[in-house]
Amino acid sequence: MSDLSAARRAELRGWALLAIGSLAIAGLLALALGLSRTPKVQDWLPWGPHFFYRALVTHVVLSFEVWFLAALGALSAMAAPPCPKGDALGRVALILGSLGVLLLLIPALADQGEPSLNNYVPVVGHRLFYIGLGVHAAGVALACLRLLPVLKSHMVVPFGIACAGLAYLASLACFLIAWALIPAGTDADLFNERVFWGGGHVLQLVNTMILMIAWQALSEKHFGAGPVPAGLGRACFAALALFAVISPLIYAVGGDVLGLEHRQVFTRLLWVGLPLPPLVMGMGLAWRIVQGPRDWRSPAFLSLALSLFVFAIGGFAGFFLGVADTRTPSHYHAVIGGVQLGLMGVVLLHLLPALGRNIGAGRGVRLQFHLYGWGQLVHALGFFLAGAAGVPRKTTGVDQGLNTLWKKVSMGVVGMGTGLAVLGGVIFVWMALSRLLKRGEEGGNA
Repeated sequence: MSDLSAARRAELRGWALLAIGSLAIAGLLALALGLSRTPKVQDWLPWGPHFFYRALVTHVVLSFEVWFLAALGALSAMAAPPCPKGDALGRVALILGSLGVLLLLIPALADQGEPSLNNYVPVVGHRLFYIGLGVHAAGVALACLRLLPVLKSHMVVPFGIACAGLAYLASLACFLIAWALIPAGTDADLFNERVFWGGGHVLQLVNTMILMIAWQALSEKHFGAGPVPAGLGRACFAALALFAVISPLIYAVGGDVLGLEHRQVFTRLLWVGLPLPPLVMGMGLAWRIVQGPRDWRSPAFLSLALSLFVFAIGGFAGFFLGVADTRTPSHYHAVIGGVQLGLMGVVLLHLLPALGRNIGAGRGVRLQFHLYGWGQLVHALGFFLAGAAGVPRKTTGVDQGLNTLWKKVSMGVVGMGTGLAVLGGVIFVWMALSRLLKRGEEGGNA
């Protein structure tokens, strides 16, 4: 990765700034959201429930979609074959990706549009928000198109990045097909739910591959080898990519796009296609950790160990979901937290060194992983306990129904976990941004 051209390094830096900058804004919103759901504290806040829902939408889009997809754009800059056309495509992709984020922020900041808390890609019901999503998605798609030749690679990390790019293109196809099939005049909430339902499921395959890329890259750095043999590692990525590529066919055979059958087919797609590859790689990684060396002062090892643990807890919680309570966000916050921890390690230990920006292995580097990892676990535990007691998801204030001590304590735990995770995120964002914004390059290796 150290032999990137000047053009490719500039693109990599741009994607990294977009990813980390979006995460910084999302972190501020996360703190506001956590305070909005913390008993007693919420009574002192100056904003009302309408801000909560708009902030929730913007937080989710920035911290999940934009952060992960901009990171995929950065990975594409590192993995795509070097050529002038690829560099030009990357520049256009970065411009579109950045412009899209600016456009989708305008309605939220201008207090315009009704928030829609649909699954996977929640939206603010404003034309600029939809245009922003589309422009950003197009930018990432252009970056991923360069990865198709990398599907021939025998190296696990580049092959995994190419598979993630292919799966992302499949998710876009699902969004576009759904958009075309949904009848005009459909209720806005139902439209948003179904247009993002299929592609949203495929994006979970993309996110899982980003996690597995992180595990592979960090395992190679710390242990000198991937979690599993190279052939098996490529097979894990190929399996996820295969399920992603066939997913657009569901719109032809899965019944009415607004019907229950169509909805259930995509649910079954994830149940069948998603668990095994990360389970295989995760078990291999667990065995690597057992064998050692287990150096808790190593940022790479911390990122690996905490990522695997938090992701595994989130996956286990997924077997105990309620219908519409906070056990659902307990599951996905832990799972996504595992992905975040792995991606944090990749940014600090691979992306920044590729730009000549080093982070060392000091106490602050280790502290961010502990704060974010354990904070996410506490956060998820609070949500799970609150959901088991009947606290509904996607609510705030009196709508939460905190009428028992158990519910109040559980949501207090959520607030405490939020604070810890946000503090860890702040350290990460500051550490990454301060180095990305520094002019010139530093010698040495991280």
